[in-house]
Amino acid sequence: MEPSPVPPNFITLSEALSKAGTYQQYNVIGVCVDYFDPTITSTKEHMITFTLHDPWWTERPGMRFRFFSKTEKLLPKVGNQGDVVILRNVKTVNVKGRLLGISNSASNWLVLPSSALREVESSQDLQTKAEWYGKGIPKHYPQTALPNEAELKYAKYIAALEDPMSWGQLPPTTRPQMKAIMENSGGQAPVSADKFSLIQDLRPNKYFDIFGEVRKIHFDKNFPKTEIFLTEYTSREALYNYTSQSSADGLDGDEYGYLEDQPKSQWPGPWGRMTISVMLYEPHSSKAREIIGPGCLVFLRNVHIKMDKNGTKLEGICHTDTYDPTVVNVEVIKPHKDDERARSLISRKQQYAKQAKAEGKLFYWSPHDMPKKRKADEIDEVEEVQRSKPGKNRKRKKKESRMKGGITRQEARAGVDDTNVESKSNTNVRCNSYEVPRKSIVDILDITSLERKTPQGSLYRLPFQNCKYKSHVRVVDFFPDNIADFAVPRNTEMDLLSDEEDDEDLSSIDLTQDHGDRIGWEWRFFLLVEDARQPTAPGERPTQMELLVADTDGDFLLNMTACNLRDNKHAQQLAALKEKLFLLWGNLQEKKEESSTTEALSVKPSARPFECLIKEYGVPVRNSDEQVKGTSDYDRVFRLFGTAI
Repeated sequence: MEPSPVPPNFITLSEALSKAGTYQQYNVIGVCVDYFDPTITSTKEHMITFTLHDPWWTERPGMRFRFFSKTEKLLPKVGNQGDVVILRNVKTVNVKGRLLGISNSASNWLVLPSSALREVESSQDLQTKAEWYGKGIPKHYPQTALPNEAELKYAKYIAALEDPMSWGQLPPTTRPQMKAIMENSGGQAPVSADKFSLIQDLRPNKYFDIFGEVRKIHFDKNFPKTEIFLTEYTSREALYNYTSQSSADGLDGDEYGYLEDQPKSQWPGPWGRMTISVMLYEPHSSKAREIIGPGCLVFLRNVHIKMDKNGTKLEGICHTDTYDPTVVNVEVIKPHKDDERARSLISRKQQYAKQAKAEGKLFYWSPHDMPKKRKADEIDEVEEVQRSKPGKNRKRKKKESRMKGGITRQEARAGVDDTNVESKSNTNVRCNSYEVPRKSIVDILDITSLERKTPQGSLYRLPFQNCKYKSHVRVVDFFPDNIADFAVPRNTEMDLLSDEEDDEDLSSIDLTQDHGDRIGWEWRFFLLVEDARQPTAPGERPTQMELLVADTDGDFLLNMTACNLRDNKHAQQLAALKEKLFLLWGNLQEKKEESSTTEALSVKPSARPFECLIKEYGVPVRNSDEQVKGTSDYDRVFRLFGTAI
């Protein structure tokens, strides 16, 4: 057959593949070499997947396409290998490492069955021989334009160049076909196999999907393989037994002896038979090196589980896909509360951490928490810098940091200090509009407001009440004493668990290590406030209350995002925070630094009072079984909200 060029406004499949990530729509013509019968997705859409090939596609089998529709009748009528498919307005996207042509609302299609290709000589023949988008549907529905002479000639040309021997055989009966046959015969359709498995249920010589946490990753840039050590905190007898007295064998070498022996590094846990080694081949290996690190939650698809070369331990392998070598079966999972598998894993991990602590075994919640030895030259450099710092410059730098905050002490005092601090409010602090009358601290704390009567007339007292108040207060103290501790770490993994489960102690975390997305930061500090109105009796102090400032209420108060304020990288944020707080409480910080006792602060306050919003609620007391009889199982908490500097 005479060669035919690619028609105008069409591109080859190789060019279509290069459109990935551009979101550009294109038109292609290809010969179907493989297809799957239509299925229904989790979103109740109908979907068909097929593979197209043309003479310019250099690697077998071809480019895969996937079309979606609300009704099956609008899907491409691909019925056999050799059918010519014309697609318009399609995009190429990356789906889990695989480049696919995907349909959208503007896409349409036309299929020339292989059995009718020889009989089609003109566009008029297509009316009876071809299938297209919208055929047989009322005319008001969008119709696919029939191919012109150049497009039809090209379609027949590429079909004639195809070698059916290279297509491969289709499965004799696909799962949807088997399902239809069984149901039409009055039988029960076979249950679709779920390849997901916990480590405790793995069996050799089978393929599974595995979800777990990477505790260690090992690779050498000179070799294409990557080895990861995965756990989801279930046990399996046929796994390596990690003991807390020694490091794991083979972690820093390779079983084939390609690499030189390296010193064994410390194992972060878990101990026992809970971790499986999975070897990743390309392209999974390269992708893993890009996106995976210790502590990541990953989902591995199609992992070949087998016994090791000694026949005693289970191990996993992610092979290269023989059908499509570009498929990547490694995916990093960002956990969320609706992810039941992630929730279960974190819950099991928390239970294991408690068990390890009770047994005296060192377990690092994150592998990043493991202490790392610093290089000698790095230590010498740090010490040299510390010795070279002139002490006389510290005060000058502190003053410069205040100036960089955008406001001087003299300017700030104009809104804070005054000879009559009792009568004038702090104009630097505002609160949201809340239509309730002001209430003094003494009235808020009045325990008689908690007293109730039963229908029989018996008195009882509530541990707390869920109320919101507006009050006029001034700050007289704060805690912690070091403002750098106003922001605290939060384990984002624990956000998946309920409040009853989330009781992890973060005090042991080494905050100098990189924890990735696992550790977040939030505000958590207390303000000791007192009524703005001074008592009439001489020498008497106003009633005081502790106010918690936490999480998003702290973001609103400070108009700042919490971070690790002890990290030198955030020195500028710490300086800005101190200047911001000066607007709230005046020279209170300087007074605390100059005095060693709270009593020394018992002087006339220098800060003006401000109006704020307070919410009261109860917090369950931990270990409530040990509480004294007659006391409440709840702590009464007062928290600042809706107030901003």
